[in-house]
Amino acid sequence: MKKYIVHPRELPVYSPPAHSKTTNRRLLGPGPSGSDRMEVILGELEYGGQADPHVHEDFEQAFFVLQGKAEVEMEGQKTVVGPEDFIFLPPGTVHRVTPLEGPPLRLLILYSPPLSLSKKPFGEKK
Repeated sequence: MKKYIVHPRELPVYSPPAHSKTTNRRLLGPGPSGSDRMEVILGELEYGGQADPHVHEDFEQAFFVLQGKAEVEMEGQKTVVGPEDFIFLPPGTVHRVTPLEGPPLRLLILYSPPLSLSKKPFGEKK
């Protein structure tokens, strides 16, 4: 049976490659939750951690800041983001996310098509 109501605390936690002090929970994606067109992740990055510079060549990524603040670097330009900020990354955009001091950075992360279907989900910085 497909699962249309998800309780995040019941989901397994993982840390993606090139991310330190990061925990993710897959809210929606291929498999039991039933979506093969998008993926939604609840991510948390602790102060002192980081999503190292990387690029997703074959899909779009966006994230919505739920809590905390971070410095986001995209294509060499740095911006500070906080709660209720929305960031869109077209395919091929080199980016890095560094949480700033304070509460953990909590993000709602979206991928289309799903990251978990990509053959090369995390590319190195160009």
